[in-house]
Amino acid sequence: MLRRATVAPLLFAICAFVIDFLLRAVRFWMMLQWTTGRRLPLKPTVGPFIASFGMSDVLPLRVGDGFRVLWFSRQFDIPAGTVIGTMIIERILDLVTIVLLGAMSLALVDLTASPALVWNFQLLLILSLSGGLGVLFAPALCYRLLEKLFRRVNFGPIIVLITALRAASEAIAQISSWRRLSMLTVMSFALWLLESGVFLGVWVSLGGSTDALLQPSLAFAFSTLGTLVPSLPGHFGPFEFFGLQAFTLAGVDTPMAAAVVLLAHLILWAPTALFGIGWLLSAATQKPDASSKIQTSG
Repeated sequence: MLRRATVAPLLFAICAFVIDFLLRAVRFWMMLQWTTGRRLPLKPTVGPFIASFGMSDVLPLRVGDGFRVLWFSRQFDIPAGTVIGTMIIERILDLVTIVLLGAMSLALVDLTASPALVWNFQLLLILSLSGGLGVLFAPALCYRLLEKLFRRVNFGPIIVLITALRAASEAIAQISSWRRLSMLTVMSFALWLLESGVFLGVWVSLGGSTDALLQPSLAFAFSTLGTLVPSLPGHFGPFEFFGLQAFTLAGVDTPMAAAVVLLAHLILWAPTALFGIGWLLSAATQKPDASSKIQTSG
């Protein structure tokens, strides 16, 4: 199946993914400026942003997320809680819009699976959306609860946690205007459409019909939702499982479905993983500089 892949659609898939991640870096930069109320340089944010995903692709326990919090906090002199709050909004936007894409694909594609399997996928969409909204309000609720419980406790770790939660909840509030949320939601949905080009390119490359592009779109949405399941670095396992199940919903034969999911996952995994390793090696060879902290304007 993979031997008959044509090159041009694969190049389209790779280009779509590269452009998608560059624009995701721009989105995070925009959000970080709003949550900090400061002007920040764009160029030095792109590399570490992409590298953080590459680290999570090869290292366990979402190490890349921790790296992103530490790097942006130290280099831009931003409270760690503010970076965390910005990342929470980023993830919720991604979750809400990928659920929307999955729901649209599920409604439009010609399903051939049993009603029980369809209901399982509908339930997955509902649970994902509900869980995401719960995470959105968690920092503010936890901050208020801990502040009441430990108001008179002078214990370092508790104080650090409360301070981080307060900064995270304030960061979320900074982006919560309808104008900003609407713009970010549209941008996030457009980014998922762009990233779905990886599945579409692989589908066409392997001989899939251009009249049935909703099928790989559905598989892309549910493969992405599958990455919410804790797994190995790179999300190997859940990504393939949910993608294959989605193709089953749409009546795609197993060999074709497996080839598309595996090749698409390789394209989604390899560039960021290699970039993350390369960026780390490059950063490690740079000489430390006492004035290396990036200057920003207020």
